[in-house]
Amino acid sequence: MAQVQCLNHPKREAAARCTACAQVFCRECVTSLEGKMVCGACYREKTTVEAVAKKDWYLLTVAMQVVMGMGLLWLMSWLVGKWLAEMPAAFHEGTMWETFGKG
Repeated sequence: MAQVQCLNHPKREAAARCTACAQVFCRECVTSLEGKMVCGACYREKTTVEAVAKKDWYLLTVAMQVVMGMGLLWLMSWLVGKWLAEMPAAFHEGTMWETFGKG
């Protein structure tokens, strides 16, 4: 190893061999990854997290939320309307309260 030069720095003596690509590098060009010495390129390759392709569920979930929201709004309106329709006419006319004063 003493006679071998760094792949990135030809004027420097090689200090380690990358365990992934088997190239030789100086001390500045290698780093430890999981207890093994690797070069910068192999380090980036092994530590880069590939982006997971987004599933196109966004439009479906938004549409479902809108439909469910509208359904809930309709249901609440229907229940309030039913409750108001079932009240006696005296309540709506305001004459029901007069019966509580007489007693």
